[in-house]
Amino acid sequence: MQIPTASDISAFKAAETQQKVGTAVLKKSLDVAKAQGQAAISLLESAAETFEAQKSSGRGGFDIKI
Repeated sequence: MQIPTASDISAFKAAETQQKVGTAVLKKSLDVAKAQGQAAISLLESAAETFEAQKSSGRGGFDIKI
């Protein structure tokens, strides 16, 4: 059995730190993606409400002819 040297321990600690940083970056990316998704949903809901309000008031809407 080999006894770990100081450089082995240092390399292990560096890898451990790098893994923690990578995990933190991925978590931040996931949080940003969730926020963007929620913003897109809010935008679509707002557009749907506006469309329905215009349609029910007779002021607008879309006429689609194919």
